[in-house]
Amino acid sequence: MMNWSVYADLSRSLTAAERQSVFEALDEVVLDSGCVGPQKGDVDEVYFRVEAVSSAEASVTAARLMDVILEKSGVQVRYELQLQPGH
Repeated sequence: MMNWSVYADLSRSLTAAERQSVFEALDEVVLDSGCVGPQKGDVDEVYFRVEAVSSAEASVTAARLMDVILEKSGVQVRYELQLQPGH
């Protein structure tokens, strides 16, 4: 197993209330949690880590977690995942 850093670039900037809702869902769903905040330009990004044996598995796991996070937070937004192998 290896750690993967997950960067989910959101399709738009979040309001403060939406950012808080996404963070609370992230904190509930992801064991070591992560962070939510503005990224380059006018979009927000969600960051967290997953453990997986391959990039394909990490990608599937990350997408499943993001779907749950967005469903729990009630925030309507699209996302694009970027994964990087961690240490």
